[in-house]
Amino acid sequence: MDQANHLRNTIDRASPEPFYLQLAQLIEEAIERGEYAPGDRIPSESELCRSYDLARSTVRETLRTLEDRSRIRVVARRGAFVVDPKGTGWVLQVADGFFEGEVDRDQRKVETEVLESKTAALTGAAARALGKKEGEPGFLLRRVRRLDGKVALYSANWLLPELKDVILRSEVMTPEGSLNRVLKAQGLRIYGARRTVESVAAPASVAKMLEVPEGAPLLLITSVSWDKDMQPFDYYTSWVRTDVVKVTVVASASPNGA
Repeated sequence: MDQANHLRNTIDRASPEPFYLQLAQLIEEAIERGEYAPGDRIPSESELCRSYDLARSTVRETLRTLEDRSRIRVVARRGAFVVDPKGTGWVLQVADGFFEGEVDRDQRKVETEVLESKTAALTGAAARALGKKEGEPGFLLRRVRRLDGKVALYSANWLLPELKDVILRSEVMTPEGSLNRVLKAQGLRIYGARRTVESVAAPASVAKMLEVPEGAPLLLITSVSWDKDMQPFDYYTSWVRTDVVKVTVVASASPNGA
């Protein structure tokens, strides 16, 4: 039986709302009704195209939207699966940031304190990651994030200098702000990223900000993100308290099986 038969209603072709958003709403409503439980596979691209008479590009945009909202997880060559909304922790995947993983799923209260936001000379690692020369100007954003009132992580983002004015005028500077959301609004959707995770001992300066003893175990996450043109635009390091937030790595096989 065609799985898309579980979905109710149809696309309103007279509505000004884009078709991909209408379809996303239909799928979300089916998830809310319990017709697709966490871990279930939702209808395939082909099934959705056939059932709603939509172009494959439209359906793919629907799936990207649902993945950005942390409602589904797309696994190469297997399909799209419903994400457990009760899962706890930061899902370390390409499209989402810490804020989206914890807040947009209504799990926990996230508060952000901006420690520093300024134009500064790019350091060696940041310059290499962004494809710039060391000493060239970049925009530095340092923040501490709290979960349910507990200090969870300290992060330092190096971004392209032309993003400075946009960020300084945005929600990023507020306790509830999301850098990832602001970047998306500027057309900087994360199309790819390289992230490394390692266990480290807290240096004195970081330990003080995270309210842990010097030498306490932390996770250090280093990431560079690039846009659809493969141009890097964000390089960050995050020091994470794993006694406050669990980090989950989502992985799938590459299309060529490598």
